[in-house]
Order: sequence, then C-alpha cells, then structure tokens
Amino acid sequence: MGARRNDISVNDRVQIVAQILNPERAVGTVTQLAQAHGLSRQSIYAIAAKGQQVLAEHLKPTGPGPQPAAQMIRVDLNRLRRSTLVLTEAGVSQREIEVCLAEILDTPLTASWVNGQLRQLEAAAQQVNQQWRPVVQEILAGDELYANGQPNLLLVGTETLYIYALSRQPDCDGQTWGCLLLEIAAPGLLASDAGTGLALGAKLAKLAGHQLDWDHLLRPLWGQVARLEQQAYAALAQVEERAALFEQATTAKRLAQHLAKWEQLTQMAAEKIARYDAFYQVARQIDAWFALIDLTTGQLQDVPTGIAQLTALGQQLQGWTGRIYHKLRTHLQNWPAQLFSYQPFLAQALQPLQAQYGPAGIAALGQLWQLEANHKRRPLSRLDQDHLQTQWAQALDQAAACLGEYLWSAWEAVSQVLGRTWRGSMLAECVNSLLRPRLDGRKHTDQGCLDLFCFLHNVRPFQRGKRAGSSPAQLVGLDLPDDPLTLLGLEPKVSI
Repeated sequence: MGARRNDISVNDRVQIVAQILNPERAVGTVTQLAQAHGLSRQSIYAIAAKGQQVLAEHLKPTGPGPQPAAQMIRVDLNRLRRSTLVLTEAGVSQREIEVCLAEILDTPLTASWVNGQLRQLEAAAQQVNQQWRPVVQEILAGDELYANGQPNLLLVGTETLYIYALSRQPDCDGQTWGCLLLEIAAPGLLASDAGTGLALGAKLAKLAGHQLDWDHLLRPLWGQVARLEQQAYAALAQVEERAALFEQATTAKRLAQHLAKWEQLTQMAAEKIARYDAFYQVARQIDAWFALIDLTTGQLQDVPTGIAQLTALGQQLQGWTGRIYHKLRTHLQNWPAQLFSYQPFLAQALQPLQAQYGPAGIAALGQLWQLEANHKRRPLSRLDQDHLQTQWAQALDQAAACLGEYLWSAWEAVSQVLGRTWRGSMLAECVNSLLRPRLDGRKHTDQGCLDLFCFLHNVRPFQRGKRAGSSPAQLVGLDLPDDPLTLLGLEPKVSI
C-alpha cells in the first residue's frame, strides 16, 4: 500500500528507484530510505519493482525509424459520430463505414444507425449554411453537375473557394438558376462554361457580367495542335522507314516500289506539316488574346479589336473539316464578346492603383506581370526567351523611372490585382471534381448530402498553396471555433 501513497513526490520515487536498483548500493540503504520516508521495507521494494517495470517497458528495443506514440482513446458515442462523419467526408459508403468502425474501433454498428446519424449531421449542416450568408465580394464561378439524373448547381468564390451555393433542383432551366443567383445577393460577375441554362439564368438575374471560360476554348485548341504535331512526326517517321527500306533493296522492282511509296509518303508528310503549321499559327493568334495586358501598350486588351480578330479567325476555320474544327469555329463566332466580360471589373480594380502611382508606372508594371505570366504558361523557344528578356528589361527600366522608391510596393499591389482569377470557371470545376466521387458513390443523393459537403468544404483549412492554413469560411470573414465540427452538435474528442 505504501507504493500508492500520494504524499511521496515523483522525484522522491525516482530517487528511491535509482538507489535500490544500483547494484553497488551500500548495506542498509533500504532501511535508511524506509525511515526517511516513513515507509516499510516492503513498500520501498514495491516502489523499486514498479520503477523497474516501467523502465523495462519503455526501454525495450524497437525497429529503426520513427515510432508512433501509443495513445489510449475512449470509444464513446461522440467518437463514433465523428468517425462516421469523417469517413463519409472521405467518400466511404454507409455499408463500408460499418466495416471500418468494426475493424478500427471494435464497435459493430448497423447501416440504419449510420444513416440516422448522417441525417442528423446533414440537418445541422443545413442550419449552419443558412446562418452563414457572407456578402459576395469576389467573382463567382458556377458549374452544373448532374448526378443520379438530377441537376446540381455550384457557385464558388474564385478567390476564397468558399461555396456560396450548392443546390439540387428538379430543373436546370434559366428561371431556376436565375432565382438561385438572386438569392445570394446577385454577384457582379459570374464565370461559367457555355451552358445554356446557366447563361440564361445569369441574364434573367440581370448580373453585371457573365464571363465565359477561356479554358473551354484554349484546351481543345491546343489539344488539336498537339495531335496535329504528333501526326506530322509520325508521317516523317514513315518517310524515314521507307527510305531505309529503299537503301536495303537490291532489285530494280523493289527499288521502284519503295521509291513510289516514298514519294507518296513524302507528299502526305508535307501536307500534314503544312496543316500543322497553318493551325499552329491560328492557335497562337487566338491564344494571344488570352493575355490580360497588351504588351505593346501596357494597357488592357482592346475588346473591339479582340472580338473582330477572334471572329475572323473562326471564319478562317470555315474550310477545315472535322468535328473539332466545327466546335472551335462555333466558339470563335459565338463567344468573343463574353470572353472579355471581365474587363470592366478589372479596369475598375486598377483605377485606384493608377490614381495612386500614375498610369505610366502601372502600365509598365502590367507589362512586367504579363511577360512573367507568359513565361509561366508554357515553355518558350530560345528566340522567344531572348525577346521576352529584352522586353522585361525595358519594362523594368520604365517602371523604375516612373515609380522610383515606390516600385516594389506598386508591384505587390499590381500583382495582387492581376493575379486574381478573372477569366474562368475552372475553380468551380475543381470543387466539382471533389464532389463527383461522393455523388457517384451513393445510389441516392439529396440536398442533405450537398449541405454536408458544402459545410465540410468551407471549414476545412487548405493544406498548401497561397491559401494554406486558412479555410474558405475564414477567408470570407466568418469566425470558426478551434473544432468546427462542434457546430454540428458534436463534442470535442477526448483521449485518455
């Protein structure tokens, strides 16, 4: 019983263990320790035995490398509910949640219990989402997603990635989406693909602008460039193979056959190379209008000129046969005006900087930013790199002459404005790529499933990138507790 006394400090116990386990301890040490601490000799030996047991347990050899620390957890109702929520967030089905919890926590559950807990959590998430109504102060990206035959609309902020709306509706017409857009305070600019329902909804909601996604134009454009390049190289390879066969031939008949085939392949290769060169030139002219800044002036791209040139480039593809060319031609003829819908908003964002630092300095910094953006987009040839370096040096000299000591503060401000997402809905589609597996993994989905996904996405901090360490909810100015899951009625985890 002496080993359980609480009036003996830890340091005293350590000293008792050290002296008793010392193989060279003096005779009478046990008696002296017993008298000093008011214990019996048996209690001294009990404390020493307990210390030896602890040392043996914690000093046993382990394998190489870091070892996970042992930790005891208490499996209670709260931990089971939290585990069910996290497994659902990871895309685990309700049946598989039973298997996981039975194996990991040695707790058998039923599918009905899991379903009931998720229903409660989904209802709580819906209430929290309704209470959170941050003011939209950023461009919204929208995208439609169909799952289990039902349309879903996602609206996400392009700067914060906060989900402002994730709604399932029976129809995907313009009136349905227009009413949903009005519910979230009618954003100024909505970026989306060319979906007709969402485009009509933006029109009915009288949004200030509807920006079409440049990526939906450039991705198939450069994809076709790559295919034509592969075809040209493959044709040249066939020419070389036939030339090798010609050199190996020994008879006049074989020589004549290989020569005729070589001439045929050479003509085909020349046609494919010419086709690639022609389309590549068209692609480069289209891609040049993707830039925010005109490198010759440092100003924003001239919209009327851009619309006219993109339309003319679409007409150049009139004689090209094939579905991909028909698609690109249609885009170039119908999209140009809405591809530049972002410009009034970008011009408005740049006005305070122009007033503070002067138009000439901001124009020079705009050229610098665009040159670096062009370099990051794709590899450049040595000739293009040299030309870019020359332009960059000239723009830097101009900016330094205009701004002086304010050069770097102005550069930070300009980079922050131009670095925003102005021209696409790809961020909405990135969020949809996270949502799609959740919807595909469930035979039946409803609004509750979407509300829970929306809540979890908004409260989870980003692990990397420029938003690392902050959650979408925090980026829009919402206050979150240290454990956001407590907002759903869950208690914090308790460890033993």
